Amino acid sequence: MISRREFISLMGCSALALSLPGCSFGPRDLRGIESDPRVWQDNPLFGLATSIDDEYDYQADVEGSIPDYIQGCLYRNGPGLFERNGVRKRCILDGDGMVQAFRIEGGRVHYKNRFVQTRKFKEESSAGRYLYDTWSTRAPGGFWSRLGGRESANQAGVSILVRDGRLYAFDEFHPPYELNPESLETLGVSWLGGGEGETVFSAHSKMDHRTGEWIFYGIEFGMHPKLHLTLLGPTGRLKKHKTFPLPGNIYMHDFFVSEKHIIFNFHPVEVRPLNILLWQQSVTDAMSWNPEGGNQLFVIDRNLDNEPLQIPARATWMWHTVNAYDKGENIILDFVGYAEPDHFLGKDPALFALMEGRQGIYESPGQIQRYILTPKTKSLTQELIVEGNYEFPMIDLRHGCHDYRFGYFAQILPGQPFFTAITRVEMQSGRTQSYDFGPGHYCSEPVFAPGRGATSQDAIDSGEGHLLTEVYDSWAGRSYLAILQAENLEAGPIAIAHLRHHAPLSFHGFWYPTSGFAST
Repeated sequence: MISRREFISLMGCSALALSLPGCSFGPRDLRGIESDPRVWQDNPLFGLATSIDDEYDYQADVEGSIPDYIQGCLYRNGPGLFERNGVRKRCILDGDGMVQAFRIEGGRVHYKNRFVQTRKFKEESSAGRYLYDTWSTRAPGGFWSRLGGRESANQAGVSILVRDGRLYAFDEFHPPYELNPESLETLGVSWLGGGEGETVFSAHSKMDHRTGEWIFYGIEFGMHPKLHLTLLGPTGRLKKHKTFPLPGNIYMHDFFVSEKHIIFNFHPVEVRPLNILLWQQSVTDAMSWNPEGGNQLFVIDRNLDNEPLQIPARATWMWHTVNAYDKGENIILDFVGYAEPDHFLGKDPALFALMEGRQGIYESPGQIQRYILTPKTKSLTQELIVEGNYEFPMIDLRHGCHDYRFGYFAQILPGQPFFTAITRVEMQSGRTQSYDFGPGHYCSEPVFAPGRGATSQDAIDSGEGHLLTEVYDSWAGRSYLAILQAENLEAGPIAIAHLRHHAPLSFHGFWYPTSGFAST
C-alpha cells in the first residue's frame, strides 16, 4: 500500500510521531467479551462478531429437499477470528480470513471451514498474540514495535472466487491467497499472471464470461497515488497492466465494468497515508468523509488506451456495484448508494460499536441507485431504483458486464438492526419480491446458482435458479444455509442445512457448479 521507498523518505518525520500524543486507534482490551452472556443477551447481533474456535468437517442436517440438479460448492469468505490474548479487533470488517465450503451433492450438504494460512495467521498463532497492523486495528506495542518493518497484513478475508478450477481468497490492498478447492488447504500467495509487486489488488474484480476476460484494480497510496488496472485474458495470462495518476489518496471498495468501459466511482473519502505511516492511526481511522467535494467518476476504455474521462456527481458512498452495461451512447451503472457512511465513518459507527456489543449508528440507508452516463456529452443522471435499506448485491454472474434483468440483495427491514430479508429486484421496473427470515435471523449476501435449465438461454434470461444465503440464528446461537427459489422467494426456503455451531459474518460467496453451467 505504501512503498518501502516512501517509508524511508518519510522516516525523518518519526520524531514528530514520537512527539504526538497517544491515540486511541489501537486494539482495546475487551478480555472475555466473546464469552460474556450479558453481551449476547443485550445484542443478538453479537454472534456475527464472535470468533469461531474450530475448523469443522461434517455432513450437515438438511431440512426440506434439495433438487438433484443443484450440484456444486458454495464458497464463502469473511473474518473468522477477532480476538487473541484478550486483544480484540475494532471493526467487524477486520479479522483473519476463514473460508467456508458448502458442498452440495445428491441432496446432501457437506460443510467444511478452514482459516487461510496467511503469513500473519501462522506467525500470530505461533506467538499467541497479535503482531501485525490490520485494517482497523494497530498491533499492540506502539511506534517502536513497528520499526522492525511489519506492514499492514494480508488477512485474505473479504471475497472468494473460482477461476479455471482454482480457488482464490482476496483481501483489501493485497494479492490473493490460493487454496485447494477440495481440502481448502492454503497453497500460497498468487500474483495472477503478473510478477510479484508489479500491480496492486483490491477485494473485488470483474469477470466477463462472454469474453473470458478478468479485470482487477488496485489503489497505491502515497505521495503520488496511482490507480492500477490489470487485465487477464481467457487463458489467465496477463493481457495488460497500466497505471493512472490519481488526484489524491482516495479509498473505494468496488468498481464497474461494462462491455466497453471500466468505470470508477470515487466517493469523497480522503485517506491520510502519513498518519498510517507514522502509526498514529489505522487505515480506517485515517479516512475522512468530505461530502462537499462530491463524487468523481473516471471512465476508461476497456483496452486502457485512453486517459480517464472525469465526470462529477453528488456525494454518495458506495460499497458495492450491482452491474454495468452499455446501451447505445449511454453506460448504465447500478449500485447500492448511501447519502453518507455513518455506519462506517464518523461518530460511533455501527460496524465498530458491534465489536463492543453495542449497536452504534446506522441511520443512512443503502438504496439501489443508477447512474446513466453519456461519455460523448460528459453528462450524468443519478436515479433511485428502489427505496429501502439494501447491501451485498448479487446477479447471475453470466450477465456480468452486460445487460441483465434481476439483482438480488440482502435487506434490512424497518425496525431491524441488520439484514433479515432476501430481495429480488427487477432492475428495469423496480418490482421487488422478498422473503423475511424474521427477527433474530440475520442473513448474508444471496449467491445465485443456476437452475435446472442452466445452459438454456430462456432459463438464463428468465432468472431461473436458486439463491443461497448463510443465516445466523441468534435465538439458537447457530447458523444455517438457506436455499431459496430465485423466481419464487416469497415461498421461503426449499431447504435448510443446519450447522452445529455459529459462523461469524461472512462477506462474499461464490457458487462453483459441478454439473450444468461451469463457471470460467
